[in-house]
Amino acid sequence: MATAAKKQTAKKVPRKASKKRAKRKLPKSATFVRQPQVPNFSEAAIYIADLCARESWIGNSYINGKPLKGSLNFAVTVLGAEPRLEEFISHVSDEGFLIVYATGLMNLAGIPDVNFKVPGSSITYENLDALIVAAELDSAVNTKRNITDIAQGINFLKNDCVQRYRDWSRTHNQVPQGNIARDLVKALSKELTIFDNNKYLGNQPALASRLLNFGFPELCVYNFSQPIQKGLKLNSKPDSGLDDYYELLDDGYRRNWNVLSKFSMPPSQAMSQVVWQRANNAGWWQRRVYDFALKLYFSESGMNYFPNFSPKVQENLFVKARAFP
Repeated sequence: MATAAKKQTAKKVPRKASKKRAKRKLPKSATFVRQPQVPNFSEAAIYIADLCARESWIGNSYINGKPLKGSLNFAVTVLGAEPRLEEFISHVSDEGFLIVYATGLMNLAGIPDVNFKVPGSSITYENLDALIVAAELDSAVNTKRNITDIAQGINFLKNDCVQRYRDWSRTHNQVPQGNIARDLVKALSKELTIFDNNKYLGNQPALASRLLNFGFPELCVYNFSQPIQKGLKLNSKPDSGLDDYYELLDDGYRRNWNVLSKFSMPPSQAMSQVVWQRANNAGWWQRRVYDFALKLYFSESGMNYFPNFSPKVQENLFVKARAFP
């Protein structure tokens, strides 16, 4: 009986709650404090950006070395002793985008000696969609498909922008137009959005700048990028923001030109040599390398980006020695 009484009066001891093991946090890569201004890049930084640009030129991701998704469709008549029709269908690449957009628009502008003639048009929905996918603009701020008017934008690009470029190419040696690139980006970014109730419903500076960059390589067009805009702490309003964006990037481009000019544009067997030469003479490749340097410097992740390079870029960076002054 005593034993039974003890059992009744004994207090139940609560079980100790098992401690959950805290999730192990992955160590962050060391990073550095970035100033809200375009730096004077080291030659090593420009060398890295040049490696990335060369991957993009042939259509590979500089992060994993794999070919970029998508394809380009562009048929041209190659003029010569015997004109022949050729069709370029390949995975997307910077070289391909220059062929598609610059060749097509230079033909429309009547640039002489371009030995490729376009039977139809290279500025198509399919090729524009390939550019959006390759540049990862689907998720970019202000590149929203629900307010995008592609037909209106393409029409403006092939008519108004071509006319401005034609006039510029004929007169810029006598009458410089220093702001033509910035002004065209501002105008096209509006035309790429739906116009309703006497106003544009948005703006598309990221898409507009890339179309103009590949379409008119002679103009000093800088690709608009949100990480760069945020890194420079600029106003997000399209008009005033783009004005400041171009002013700061122009200044940085001039300061970094001595280093950028050491890196030359890759040759091209598929591109009209007139297009290639005009792009090369105008510093298109140096601006592309500059664009990569800025994006790497103002990376949104704030992480050290070296472990994310493709094997090819890592080999060039860490194994193949290169001396810098």
